[in-house]
Amino acid sequence: MGRTTRLALGALTLLLVAFPLVLPRPGVPSSLKADEPAYLAMALSLAHDGDLRCELRDLRRLVEAFPLAPTHNLILMSDDGWRTVYFGKPYAYSLFAAPAAALAGAGGVVAFNMALALGMVWLGTLYLSQHNRSGPAALFSAGFFLVSAGFAYVFWIHPEVFNMAAVALSLFLLVYRFGPPPPGSSRWRRLRRTLWNDATRPALAGAALGLAVYNKPMLLALGLPALYLYGWRHRRLARLAAWSLGLALSVGALAGLAWTLTGHPTAYMGAARGSFEVCDPDEMPVEPVAPPPEAPAGLENPTGRPAAGSAARPPKASWSWILRVPDLRPRELAENLTYFLVGRHTGLLLYFPFALVATVLFLVHERRSGLRWAIALSTAAVALIFLLWIPFNWHGGGGFIGNRYFVNAYPAFLFLVTRLGPLWTTGAGYLAGGLFLGSILFTPLGRAVASPTLQFHVRSPVFRPFPVELSLRQIPGYQNQNFGSVLIRGRDDQILQRGDSLWVRGADRTELWIVSVAPLDRLLFSVTSFAEKNRVELALPGDRAELTWGGPRPGERTRVVELAPARPTRVRWTDGVPLWVYRLEAAAETGEVRRFEFTAPPERCDYFAYNASWQDSFFAGAELTYLGTRERLDRDVFGAEWRGVRVPWRVGAGESFPVAARLANTSGATWPARGAVRVNLGYRWLDARGRAVVQEERRATLEEDVPPGAVAALRVEVLAPPEPGLYTLVLEPVYERVAWFSDRAGDAAVHRARVRVVAPERMALPPGVSARSPEP
Repeated sequence: MGRTTRLALGALTLLLVAFPLVLPRPGVPSSLKADEPAYLAMALSLAHDGDLRCELRDLRRLVEAFPLAPTHNLILMSDDGWRTVYFGKPYAYSLFAAPAAALAGAGGVVAFNMALALGMVWLGTLYLSQHNRSGPAALFSAGFFLVSAGFAYVFWIHPEVFNMAAVALSLFLLVYRFGPPPPGSSRWRRLRRTLWNDATRPALAGAALGLAVYNKPMLLALGLPALYLYGWRHRRLARLAAWSLGLALSVGALAGLAWTLTGHPTAYMGAARGSFEVCDPDEMPVEPVAPPPEAPAGLENPTGRPAAGSAARPPKASWSWILRVPDLRPRELAENLTYFLVGRHTGLLLYFPFALVATVLFLVHERRSGLRWAIALSTAAVALIFLLWIPFNWHGGGGFIGNRYFVNAYPAFLFLVTRLGPLWTTGAGYLAGGLFLGSILFTPLGRAVASPTLQFHVRSPVFRPFPVELSLRQIPGYQNQNFGSVLIRGRDDQILQRGDSLWVRGADRTELWIVSVAPLDRLLFSVTSFAEKNRVELALPGDRAELTWGGPRPGERTRVVELAPARPTRVRWTDGVPLWVYRLEAAAETGEVRRFEFTAPPERCDYFAYNASWQDSFFAGAELTYLGTRERLDRDVFGAEWRGVRVPWRVGAGESFPVAARLANTSGATWPARGAVRVNLGYRWLDARGRAVVQEERRATLEEDVPPGAVAALRVEVLAPPEPGLYTLVLEPVYERVAWFSDRAGDAAVHRARVRVVAPERMALPPGVSARSPEP
């Protein structure tokens, strides 16, 4: 490596390792994210206490580091009914980061991650310098590791960069052509030859991989290059045995220390584990559970603070999913493979552009290299393990940028490369990184945007042509709303759910994904404009509609639109069931600002309740209500028979009271219980002259669909009129957004009851008289 290259890399290392020490945290979100609480707490506990027990002093350290919001998702484990509590994540990363945490807390851990990232740049430069000039080698290596989603994880207190460094070191020791040992007979040189030679390097390579395997067992597939190199190509079984021994000793040493500290070889086996929220630094988030006499102590997967004395269940191994046989479904695997490569949030080619460059250079220059093919197959094996065993969560769960699980194996792509020609391919990698990763690289802690999320970067237009990963359960920054027969997904910053409707942002193009269990020939929407003058466009594949308010067509604010898609945007499969997906674009030219006041739910942590209420606003362009199909609106559901109603004869003015009813479906169609167009039970008041009393109306909803001939049990909360008098309570089912039952079937579906409304102070009754007794 040339002097200029060493100087440039040294300066870059000093800059990047130093600045995390003074980098303000937190970012987006404002608290520890994903599994950060456990990893940071473990590093601090090992640094200050020398153990892995979770105690009050550990909680105080978390709150001191991140004082703005509760700590969510603190993973804990116990094997004695939560009397003794340990941190419930593999500790290897935290063990190595503990010295940095002792020196500079959370910032020190980020600096440790940065040092690992720059260490990989140095390793990559050394490796590529054997085949290229050092300048281009350093440029490619820096781009490979720094212009990727992997660089984002430098700023996470998470083991991804640690695992990447372990994988990179392991493969470097396998493929780098080391020179002869230094001559001489000094004690130092003899010791160096003893510890660093062709026999010990395989063991060190296996030990390095063991550090990553302990955290992610599926990374064991990256041992395939060692098996090929030592077992197949050169038949050096002694070196293969040394590599295997190094791997076994590394994993065994970590498991043994874990056993000493926690009583278990890993947090994933033999203990009950759960996710907890730290609401108060002076109170443990979990209480001991008294075990029943016939069962051992423990609590399987608690999701909150369990009540003392509740029954406990034997723990199960969290790694049991690895041992099961995957349910192979080719259609779902093909869909996930597409997402894996070019998905909007996870695509390998978008978030790791140098992986594509490395693959191209491998196919051009090293396509006949068995070792490189072994490396390529090992990375493919890691990807398939995730895709096959956890097809709904192969990307990293609720906290990820790019593909958080596969990023651990990403360094393997570097060792597919030997020659870097043509050099424009390196520039292409940097260009792609600027387009797709610029927002991540220059704002690694997130950015102040509407509805802030780790996925804010996909709002850039360059991501719009790529598919949204509809098979994944969790993608931050999106809403999944069930509207009866369909599910609609949209971005948090573009939509706002209001009851059975969606508000779409004005002056914007909103992308909505409509997922249905059956193909949709025609879709009906109710569209309401918030502005007096507005233009709203709705577009599905093969059909579009444009609505204009004001100007030459003032009209009403609400209109019904019918769209006939030519085809579904996508047909996807889940659990062997086909789903039809339609991409709807809703563009509102303008809108109106709607303000809201939010109050935190009662279970919010009291310690952080200073911001328990706040105001927000939404620039609403239009309200969209999915009405279903024309067949759904034309369905004849208007047949009902009352099978029993309990209405009190005497109530207090302005008071709320319950009414229980049983209603039979005598129509020939099922009453739908969900969606904007569904059957509810409503009511209205008539005064003594038969005039309607205008006041708040409430609805009773069906718990489930009611087929013809079935009877539904309903309970509606009725609000009494504000003035005393004799009234008639009219109960009647309604097919929402279509008609009241009496409009189609007459008074047969209506139940009337006379109710006397009295002043509240007169509600006291003499002994022995009930409000449900007949009126005297």
